[in-house]
Amino acid sequence: MPVNGSLQARPLEAFLREDTQGLVWRDAHLHIGQNDPDGVKGTLAEILGGLDAAGHASGLVYPMHEPGGYPPANDMIAEQVAASGGRLRWLLRVDPNAPGALAEARRAFGLGAAGIKLHPRSDSFGMPHPVVEELVALAAAQRAPVLFHAGRGIPELGLATAELARRHPDARLILAHAGISDLGQLGPAAAELPNLLFDTSWLFAGDMLTLLSSVPPGQILYGSDMPYGTGLAAAFLLARGARAVGIGEDALRSMAGEQLERVLAGEELAAFGPAVGPAALGPRVPALERVVSHTAAALMVSFATGDPLEAISLARLGCQHADGNEHAELLDTCDRLLELGAAQRIAATEDELRFAIVPAVNCAHVLAATPTVPVPRAPF
Repeated sequence: MPVNGSLQARPLEAFLREDTQGLVWRDAHLHIGQNDPDGVKGTLAEILGGLDAAGHASGLVYPMHEPGGYPPANDMIAEQVAASGGRLRWLLRVDPNAPGALAEARRAFGLGAAGIKLHPRSDSFGMPHPVVEELVALAAAQRAPVLFHAGRGIPELGLATAELARRHPDARLILAHAGISDLGQLGPAAAELPNLLFDTSWLFAGDMLTLLSSVPPGQILYGSDMPYGTGLAAAFLLARGARAVGIGEDALRSMAGEQLERVLAGEELAAFGPAVGPAALGPRVPALERVVSHTAAALMVSFATGDPLEAISLARLGCQHADGNEHAELLDTCDRLLELGAAQRIAATEDELRFAIVPAVNCAHVLAATPTVPVPRAPF
């Protein structure tokens, strides 16, 4: 099967690509695995197909949750990456609470791992943690990255990660999912610590705009979270968000993939100045905020395997406008996207229901949150 939402994204491909053309995209957040208890699966063929569908060059992949332990998963990822034609690099994964975690990390580095992935939610650990400290020290000795799940469902870890970054300046510590678990308090730490990085594997525009305005652009890496979503949608959100807050094209190229290449090569990272600050977001538009709110609700309901159609209907009501409205084109485009998302949800098979609305509804969500960026002209 293709990555989740790929079939529904096909009618939007030209539209989504318009804002992302001219950039070389290298994905910092990809998964392969078959045993994650959340039911989502990913194969090498699906990940490479997802990169191809988005027109993206390469990526960084790691095991999904493996309740039985990670050594076989690390072996599997090493074999899969070797079969990727050079398009993929990989991070080893360990559970810091498991016996022999540090030894397994050393073994996997010997197999060619480029760094370490740690997931405090699925592997049930908190921070600070003595084995995490040892793993970061191991990575620092190789100027290798350590990527932490920093999304929903975990206790705070951002400030603990910042302390690790301070103690281990040669490690590149990446907070995944826009660092949403701690994003509101990490701006000062990010300004002080150039080795504290964030990936953009998240879909809500408010969080992404907060990240892009509060963290220096040189510390942000593009990530899609495939197979949980599509590269097309993830790149669309990053590109529009960056332009909405006034981040320049050189910095956007870095976020799209150039900085990830430096991270994986152990090179000095490029800097593009301080965070632009919240004032860069400009004034809020109440009509568009209605669309943003109701589309976010629709996406959350759908992820929870509920019926999002009522929330989509409310979002479409938010797209109504009088003649002469300065945002008429944007609101009309959002309405067409929402109409498409509802139709795709109605037509979806049972296996597709959870993600069927995501490409179209998330596209409307992002458009409504970035009114200062021109609406793509490509039809859908």
